[in-house]
Amino acid sequence: MDKRALLIRFSSLGDVVLTSCLFEPLIKRGYKPYLLTHPPYGELFLEDPRVEVIQIRKDELFNRLDLLRGFDLYLDLHKNLKTLVLRLLLRGNWRSYPKDSLRRRLALRFPIFRKPYSVVSAYLKAVGEEGYRPSLLISEERLELLKKNYGEGFVALGPGARYKKKRYPFFRELALGLEREGYKVVLVGSPGECEGFEKTNAQNLCGKLSLLDTAGIIKLAKVFVGNDSGLLHVARAVGTKAVQIYGATHPTLGFSLLPEEGKVIIKNLPCQPCTLHGKGECKYRTYKCLQIPPEEVLKEVRALASQGD
Repeated sequence: MDKRALLIRFSSLGDVVLTSCLFEPLIKRGYKPYLLTHPPYGELFLEDPRVEVIQIRKDELFNRLDLLRGFDLYLDLHKNLKTLVLRLLLRGNWRSYPKDSLRRRLALRFPIFRKPYSVVSAYLKAVGEEGYRPSLLISEERLELLKKNYGEGFVALGPGARYKKKRYPFFRELALGLEREGYKVVLVGSPGECEGFEKTNAQNLCGKLSLLDTAGIIKLAKVFVGNDSGLLHVARAVGTKAVQIYGATHPTLGFSLLPEEGKVIIKNLPCQPCTLHGKGECKYRTYKCLQIPPEEVLKEVRALASQGD
C-alpha cells in the first residue's frame, strides 16, 4: 500500500469516531489511512491496525506541518477556517464532504428544511462510497481483562453531554427501573457526569477509565443508552445496540442512529432543533424536549436487549 491518505477531524469525540467509516473504503482503494486529530481522541485507535494516528494539540498544529506534508490525499472532514489555512499551506490533492451547513442552520427556524441527513453518508461521499459504517477495533486482550473486572451483558448508561439541553434528566430513574427488572447497570463517561446515582446499585465508572477502556466497556454491554453525544457514536462503532435520546438537537443535523444500530427517541416538537450543538438555555425554560418518561426508554432497552436472547 504505497499511497497515504490523511483524514482531518480534530474534534469532538463523536465526530472523530465517525471518521472510522472511511478506513475500509480507503484501504480498498489502495490508501493507508492516517488520522489527524487532537488529544485525547486518537487514543480510541491505539489498537486499530487499519489506521495511523497523528495527535497534535491545538496550540501546536501550525508548528508541526512537517508531519502533514506529502500525503497523496487529504480529506477535510471539518471544512472550517483552520482546515482552509492548512489547504493553503500544504497544497496537494484535497477532498471534502457535503457539510450541508446552510440547510442545517435553516432547519433551526423552518421545519421545511428538516430533511434526512447523515454525517456518515456525507463523509463517504468524499471518496465516492456508500454503505460503510463506523467501526472501532479493540484487542481481545483488553476486552478479556475488562470482562474479568467488570463482567458483560449489562446495560451501560452514558448520562453526560456537553450542554444541558442535550442531557436527559431521568437517568437515575431509568437505572432504578432497570435494576428492578434484573439488569446490571454500569455508568460511563467523564468525571462529574454520573452524579446523583448514590441510591442505585449502578457501578459508576465515570472518570475511572481511559477512553479506549470506556469503549471496551460499551462493547461488552448488552445495550447502551445515551444522549445525542460522543459515547453514543462509540456504541454504534463497537457494534452495541443503543438508545439515543434527543433533546435540543434533531436527526436532521446528521448524527442519528440507523435503524439497525438501535432506537431513536425524540419528541419532535416544533422547536426541535433549537441549536446546532445544544448550546444555551431553553428559551421556554421548560426543557420540554427532554421530558420523556423513563418507562418509555426502559421499554426500548428491553426490546433491544431481547434481540440477543
